[in-house]
Amino acid sequence: MIKMKNLNIICLFLGIISNIYSQKEIGGQASEVKVIATVSNKKILLRWGVTTPRAWKYANKYGYHIERKTIVKNGVVQQQPKVELLTPIPIKPRPMMEWKEFTENNVNAAIAAQALYGEEFEVDMNNGGNGILNIINKAQALEQRFTFALHAADQDFEVAKFSGLAFEDITVKEGENYLYNIRVAIPENENKKVKKGGVYIGLRDKKPLPEPKEFVGVFKDKTVLLSWNQAIVSSFYTNYIIEKSEDAGKSFKELLGTPLVDLGGRERNPSNRMMYIDSLFQNNKVYQYRIKGVSPFGIEGPYSKVVSGKGITPLTFTPFISDVLVDNYGVMLKWEFSGEAIHTLKKFKLLRSNTPKGKYLVINDNISKNQRSIRLTGLQPVNYYKIVGVGFDGGTRTSFPKMVQPDDSTPPAIPSLLNGTIDSLGVVRLQWKKNTEIDFLGYRVFKANLKTDEFTQITFEPVPQNSITDTINIKTLNKHIYYKVQSFDKRYNPSEFSEVIELKRPDIVPPTQPVFTLFNADKGVVLLKWINSTSEDAETTSIYRKERGVEEPWQLLATIPLPTTEYEDRTGIPDKTYLYTALTTDESGLESEPITPLKITIIDNRPKPIIERFVAEANRIENYIRLNWTYKHDGLKGFNLYKAKEGKKPSLYKVFGNETNKFLDKNLLINTKYSYLLQAIFETGAKSPLKKIEINY
Repeated sequence: MIKMKNLNIICLFLGIISNIYSQKEIGGQASEVKVIATVSNKKILLRWGVTTPRAWKYANKYGYHIERKTIVKNGVVQQQPKVELLTPIPIKPRPMMEWKEFTENNVNAAIAAQALYGEEFEVDMNNGGNGILNIINKAQALEQRFTFALHAADQDFEVAKFSGLAFEDITVKEGENYLYNIRVAIPENENKKVKKGGVYIGLRDKKPLPEPKEFVGVFKDKTVLLSWNQAIVSSFYTNYIIEKSEDAGKSFKELLGTPLVDLGGRERNPSNRMMYIDSLFQNNKVYQYRIKGVSPFGIEGPYSKVVSGKGITPLTFTPFISDVLVDNYGVMLKWEFSGEAIHTLKKFKLLRSNTPKGKYLVINDNISKNQRSIRLTGLQPVNYYKIVGVGFDGGTRTSFPKMVQPDDSTPPAIPSLLNGTIDSLGVVRLQWKKNTEIDFLGYRVFKANLKTDEFTQITFEPVPQNSITDTINIKTLNKHIYYKVQSFDKRYNPSEFSEVIELKRPDIVPPTQPVFTLFNADKGVVLLKWINSTSEDAETTSIYRKERGVEEPWQLLATIPLPTTEYEDRTGIPDKTYLYTALTTDESGLESEPITPLKITIIDNRPKPIIERFVAEANRIENYIRLNWTYKHDGLKGFNLYKAKEGKKPSLYKVFGNETNKFLDKNLLINTKYSYLLQAIFETGAKSPLKKIEINY
């Protein structure tokens, strides 16, 4: 029995958890064989694995068959490829006893043997092993064995061969390309399916392995963080060997604990880089590092570029500003720094800000490590300074801020661009242009009901914002409210007052109604007269009309500015009755109640034009008088014809429609003088003047 409880594996702790838990998804995968291959020393090396724990269990029991087809020979594709079974006896993991000697000096072999044959499967990790054990022990035993068996085979080609997961084909020839198919040798009578896998390759497909990319080192206090981009070469290498030189690159030694293995990336926020931290025996000594990858076939790739550096003693002492001397020309800053830590100090930097916790800007980036004072001119009204010590390791130590404030009697700028609003609830919102002085403190706001009154301060202390909200009484006789603003700096120097802003109080009382005093309807024109509203803020009088007895909205005829008090309506239709009303609108848009409507009927008594042409012609042979006339006007209804003998009063003789313009009269007596009178009749009842003609018959 093989039982191993304390196997030390150098691994990336960041990847182990996600790798173990990723096995939970294996049950949803199809069982199949995955194959890779490479060329080495005129041999083709094959590596494979299965995708599920269940398939791995079958493969360990039945083994694998490898079939080779010769697809290309001397550059010619074969019509009937030669098929060879390279493994008449299926390849299986070596028996347990053959692993004993192998596991004594090979950690990966011990892991693989434990996974294959161990009664218990417990693996300690040297980076927080207890926590990892708790996670692993919660997983199913078969998945644990499957995961670590395949992982161990990936790290060592010999372990892969012992595990029945690798094969060397030494019978290959130049100029030939082969298709290798690998399948689990499950008997046909077994109802178990594992899809076979394959790979196509020939000796001429040999390619050099790449060197590890982006290999860098960050040197700190007796440590170095080595890092490289494993994602770029992850398809070529399964582990890495780091070598270290302490004699300027004359000799390199492999670091204890390598090769390094990446057991899988994090599921969230994955990183493309692998990292390793190495300890340095001493600072200020040059160390060099290089790295190379090892492929799944045990082939070592080329070295990366060499990374070199020194461990750096960190900066441990903090400078502090000891004195500030202000004069008419500027300020002299003095600071102190421990002489014992001077060997860790590279330089000083000076920072400045307008506020103690604000953003500090560098005003001098390179002050000598031996300097302890500096003179500054062109000061702002308020200044905060920090002195920063910069160590050779790039670390910094920053002093507490020190305020420097020169004499100042200059007030800030006068507030400008005041504007404001008052809503219907009496809430006032004021704002103005913000001051930009560095030593600016705030504003005081004042108000008054009259511009000539004394203003009252409404801010108990200077407010920093350039706006304020106030409330006022809107039910008052004063129609306006007045405000002004004053600014202060941190020395309490006051500015002059801003210009006074006048705001109109909201109007919530509608104006009084107008009063009709006279109306007249004559010749189709309605004249309305009224007395205007007595409200001081009344602006306009609006006249409305609607036809009596008709369901329709009121029609706005006119909006008349005060003080006008009359209006003529020329748009009414004669012989119709209308209702007229009026209301007043004030400056705030408030409307009075409309006044009681007037009922007015429009009578068409306007004069109508006389008939333009009216002629008569007597025909004594045929015994008639012919009458002709011409008259065209809108609203014409027809004509009335009157007739009379000489010395008699005329009487209505005929009535015609508006389309008739002639008449043949045969009711005549010879040697008689007749008078004819024609009058136009309109739809409204209006009549034109009579047109008279006389004729002898």
